[in-house]
Amino acid sequence: MPIIIEDRQIATLLQSATGPEEVRSSDGGLLGRFIPAPRPGMTFPEIGLTDEELERRAKDPNAKWHTAAEVEASLRELRRKG
Repeated sequence: MPIIIEDRQIATLLQSATGPEEVRSSDGGLLGRFIPAPRPGMTFPEIGLTDEELERRAKDPNAKWHTAAEVEASLRELRRKG
């Protein structure tokens, strides 16, 4: 069931979010996380990066990429040490 935000100030704050944001009560208690809806230039708002930034990172000749097998091996090693 959707939650309707009647307060214009809160709605404006949520609309300006560019990535996931914590939503807290006035006493600091965590109510949940807000993930903005996709909008032009931001296909995956849940990761908080614009399409332009994702493309820049993908084309970066100095970026170090890891295969799934390398990540899994690294995680196994961390578990073994931990």
